[in-house]
Amino acid sequence: MAAIGWYNGTAGPLDTMTVPMLDRAVYFGDGCYEALKAIGRKPFALEAHLDRFYKSLSALEIPAPLTREALKAALFDCLFMAEEPRSVLYWQASRGTARRTHAFPEHAAPNLMITVTPLLPEPDRALTLITAEDIRYRMCDVKTLNLLPNVLCNERAKRAGADGAILVRDGFVTEGTHTNVHLLKGGTLYTHPADERILAGVTRGIVLNFCETLCIPVSETAFPPDALFTADEVFVTSSVLGIRRVERVDGVPVGGRAPERFGAICAAYEQRFSEETNA
Repeated sequence: MAAIGWYNGTAGPLDTMTVPMLDRAVYFGDGCYEALKAIGRKPFALEAHLDRFYKSLSALEIPAPLTREALKAALFDCLFMAEEPRSVLYWQASRGTARRTHAFPEHAAPNLMITVTPLLPEPDRALTLITAEDIRYRMCDVKTLNLLPNVLCNERAKRAGADGAILVRDGFVTEGTHTNVHLLKGGTLYTHPADERILAGVTRGIVLNFCETLCIPVSETAFPPDALFTADEVFVTSSVLGIRRVERVDGVPVGGRAPERFGAICAAYEQRFSEETNA
């Protein structure tokens, strides 16, 4: 199957799968999720994604739908069923199925959903982004299903002919609509601290670890949007995109002045990705 769905133990072609109307993910977005790239049946950085998933469940006070080992088994089962050479593995948990009420339902068991879809080819080029006001709430460090502000900002970017948006709150860059944002300046990597204003991306963490190995200083410091235009390099990271250089922000060329240092980070990432997935 090119794409499969799995819901509480029932699997089938993704386009034919359904979920209950009373699943709290439907009317509240009451849940959390993870997504990663898989090559064949080998997901990249799975343990880090599982760590964050269970952390998000705890933050939302949602009981774990499965133990860690049982969830891993279900994820691999879905990868085997899909038989896709390159795929996106996605899973989410909601608080359960119950009549709509804002308080937690007393007797609902959490629901678990898994999908495997083909990894669409990404153009091998630098990105063009716009800046947009960060209108999200203040739990961005939890990977919840509440993504409407991200959707609205991404659509604004699409209509502007851009690949995405860099979000700005209180005069500082936070992150992208579905990426973490970084810049290189004077040999140092700058990125927003991992507080409640951003999601601490798995690829972000991998890059910061590489910087230590590569002797690149890291400053987890919020920076204003003007810093994007004077940076030696601007790039974004995500579990699906990997590492992507940014060449324009709001129509203005940026970066391109530290290709060797940026290239070293990319090479370290590609090597680890290849080692884990045999890509």
